[in-house]
Amino acid sequence: MTPRIEEWLHQGEYDRAYDALVAAAERRFTTAARAAEALVDLAEFYSLYGEAEAEAWRAALDEAEARWSAAARNERYAALRFELEALTGQAVEPPEVEQPRAAYHVAQGLAYLGRMEAALAALPDPEALPPFLEARAWALSGRVHESLGRLDDAARAHERAAARSYGKERLWSLLDAAALWLETEAAERAQALLAEAEPLLGEGELSDRATYRYLRARVELLLGNPERAAEEIVQAEGLEAAGAGLSHGTAMVRAQVHQQSGRLEAARAAYQDAEKRAAAGDLPFVWHEWGLFELDHGDLIRAEALLRKVASDEAYPHRAHALADLAEAYYRLGDGAAADEAARRALELGTVPAAHLILGNRAYDVGAWDEALAHYRAAAAAAREGDRDWVTATEMIVDVLAQSGYPNPAEVAELAERLLPYLPPSDEWRETLRGYADRARELALKGRLLN
Repeated sequence: MTPRIEEWLHQGEYDRAYDALVAAAERRFTTAARAAEALVDLAEFYSLYGEAEAEAWRAALDEAEARWSAAARNERYAALRFELEALTGQAVEPPEVEQPRAAYHVAQGLAYLGRMEAALAALPDPEALPPFLEARAWALSGRVHESLGRLDDAARAHERAAARSYGKERLWSLLDAAALWLETEAAERAQALLAEAEPLLGEGELSDRATYRYLRARVELLLGNPERAAEEIVQAEGLEAAGAGLSHGTAMVRAQVHQQSGRLEAARAAYQDAEKRAAAGDLPFVWHEWGLFELDHGDLIRAEALLRKVASDEAYPHRAHALADLAEAYYRLGDGAAADEAARRALELGTVPAAHLILGNRAYDVGAWDEALAHYRAAAAAAREGDRDWVTATEMIVDVLAQSGYPNPAEVAELAERLLPYLPPSDEWRETLRGYADRARELALKGRLLN
């Protein structure tokens, strides 16, 4: 593949690149090896389209092997053959390769097989690849990191892909990066990327414009602007209705807009819309968020029914958190035994602060201070400082230590002071914490005087 063809591919001039590759594959070469190499180039071009060009991809590889019996020993041929077989669901072992270009195709094949850790290990340094593959390697890195739950790394990789892309590929990478930053609640960073994406919308599809508006709505929600979010989601759903297809995601954001504005019945209706629109694989995500909404707004029976459906889905990637949320529903319904079971099942699947909180509350209710304190400490350690679970767990640590007679007054005072900046002025815990802190300081002072 000549540098000029690679540059055309990098800039998205696929028709020009295709014509040149086909001409090279049909040209009469002096050696079978050169003919086979041209066909491998053509197969690599088809691989960029994935399943849509799988048959043409296979035909190019088959012809390369037919023209040159040693083709199978060519690293790029072997890697492209592996990637193709992986794409079509055949569990084959990857070939041993050293060339970065071949390694990229091996990594892509491993990703198709769902072997994400192996794909990450196989992926070469993207900067060692031709620019048209460098951008794709960064995007692949982003998808792999996302599947492994490393959202910050995934977002940064898509940003790198955007920096090495043009046109619609750049647009897609910017949208992917913005979506991932939103998952980490980095609204300002997502907003900046969407501003970069806006001038490229004309090069995208209707669905890309709908996604852009949907992401803008989520940004505005995170920034506390529900009315602006409402305007964006109306535009997103309008674009979907015009041809992109109504999605459950836009309905869920509409539900969040109504929820943030206090329109609870409208929020429920939006969740019902989301449930109707969702494909089978997306339903657990809708039920989980809807269940949390009902948990926060008092319909515990409906919350328990929704969360029970989610928690029973073994394929749901956030099942541990769904079990912890189900445990809270049971706890608030007064079914302590069911709450214990769901919380312990959640902890078998992962470290979930909310599960420790439920078990801590159960121990607190019967005055088992040591057990309660152990669970609250575990919850605080697993949560991020300032998050709701961290605040709740730390409040309860202070409370248990106070109820236990202030065994460590200095810790009570320190934790209470650390908590106060995270509580709104109207929070009733503020006065309680100040009282605990004052009492702890008195005890600490008395201890020093006695010593």
